[in-house]
Amino acid sequence: MSSPLKTTLILFLSFLTSLTVARSNCVETLLPVSIAANNTEIKLAAPRNQQELTDLITRISSQTSNVTSEVQTGKTLDAANTVELAIHGFGFDHSYWNFGGTGSKYNYVEAAPPRWACHLNLRQACAACEVPSHWKARRKHFNRVVGVGHSYGSVTLFGLVEKYGNVLDAMVLTAFAPLGGFAFSAFAAVGWTIASVGDPKRFGSLPSSYMISEGLSNDQHSFFRYGNYEPAVLRSAFNAREASTLGEVLSAGGGPALNYTNPLLIVTGDKDYPNCGGNCYQKFSGVNLVEASKVVFPAVTKFATYIPAETGHGNNLHLSAPEAYGKIQDWIRQL
Repeated sequence: MSSPLKTTLILFLSFLTSLTVARSNCVETLLPVSIAANNTEIKLAAPRNQQELTDLITRISSQTSNVTSEVQTGKTLDAANTVELAIHGFGFDHSYWNFGGTGSKYNYVEAAPPRWACHLNLRQACAACEVPSHWKARRKHFNRVVGVGHSYGSVTLFGLVEKYGNVLDAMVLTAFAPLGGFAFSAFAAVGWTIASVGDPKRFGSLPSSYMISEGLSNDQHSFFRYGNYEPAVLRSAFNAREASTLGEVLSAGGGPALNYTNPLLIVTGDKDYPNCGGNCYQKFSGVNLVEASKVVFPAVTKFATYIPAETGHGNNLHLSAPEAYGKIQDWIRQL
């Protein structure tokens, strides 16, 4: 089903891939975006200090811009001319999708070498990103757009199809289980800290409404399942953690996607703490918490789930990642 928004999205992604590199398949650039949206007015002043931020988190848990992007391409397109539009979650940037770089088993992009992938960072603009002069123009046209999200990125895609229906041809939502009811306790466990205070070297210029996790243990608690990750990966993810804003945190959520009817795959680890309190096999309406996500997609007929074993909220950072990538790519190939 076509729509003006879907047509714009396909043209937008085609423009991105008009830039390719002779020796590297990664492109970073700034995208000017004009947006018309129904925004939530959050009538809160930015916290003046750490105590105010901590108090705000406690109270919550008791109850036109530039978009930094990365285009990663394979040598050829698949038969359906598919592009994957991948959006990361809290605490990461677009490098979540190619974590560890070339040859890493955690690199999701390399799990689909024939397919084109577009990774969008929806956090903040990168003024240093420029387009080198040696890139050559080569436009590509995409017939199928598959949205792939992680955590808040999955929530973002959920909000997109809730509003616009079948603007995506298919979706893969990872670290997603909206009916668990554990979000508030997990939210507080992050230990949200004013970014410019917690890491002044990296975030000293950001206003006090930007936040990061407090420490390594907080990231382990929120994203990792002990025994199924490499300690060096935890340390690397923590050192590269990115800031999130109060606006992002307070505006997450939404109602059911009544008009989305296209295929959907949900991939959530069985030990996902933010979504399931560490046990996604808890029963909800007779099924587990991941299967129960079907409730918010009542019109979807091609619905599937995959629950990686011994895997926390940061799916891509576990030793189970390669198997999960294979399941995702097999599902996309069968569309």
